[in-house]
Amino acid sequence: MKSLRTLNFLAAAILPALFLAPVCHASTLIMTTVTGFINFDSETLNYYDPANGFVPPGYQNSPGAQDSPTVMIVGGNEFGFQDGANLDVTSFSSNGFTFTDTTVSGGSNINLFLTDTAFTGVSLISSTFSGLTYSISGDEISVEIPGFAGVDGQVFTASFDVTSASGTPEPSTFALLAIGAVGLAGLRKFRNKARLGRARKQLA
Repeated sequence: MKSLRTLNFLAAAILPALFLAPVCHASTLIMTTVTGFINFDSETLNYYDPANGFVPPGYQNSPGAQDSPTVMIVGGNEFGFQDGANLDVTSFSSNGFTFTDTTVSGGSNINLFLTDTAFTGVSLISSTFSGLTYSISGDEISVEIPGFAGVDGQVFTASFDVTSASGTPEPSTFALLAIGAVGLAGLRKFRNKARLGRARKQLA
């Protein structure tokens, strides 16, 4: 009976770890590398590239910051673009991003592309853009916004949740799985022996 209690205790201790281990592995977008590309009406120019002269101060892609259309996510204003018609900002959090357009006139189709190896999925949380569509292919998220009219200073936003958790267990998870498997195998073996013992007693 003591051995049975010991095995039951081990099973109770191991099983929760066995089933919860994969859930405990979560990652974040913070400190990952993302490339931003934005253009209008399918132009080829990337307005999030500071080399093209449309990135104001205060953003990670600004000349005074990381000075590139590929930046490390710190959680804030990663990408900015401004000309005489629009201010377009893409800001990241640990699990998603928000695209904001502050318009003077609107009218152009907006094409936004974001690439990060941490991206494994995307879903729309909310949007004030009409006709917005989005998709993900590999590690690139595409957002397309049809041309729209706006009044001076009107703000439009779209927020997205990005699935960034890896489907590959960490080494510690593998270890927990192995311990759980050994524990279950031992418990099964003990129960089989107990059944065999009872059967022999009944035959005696």
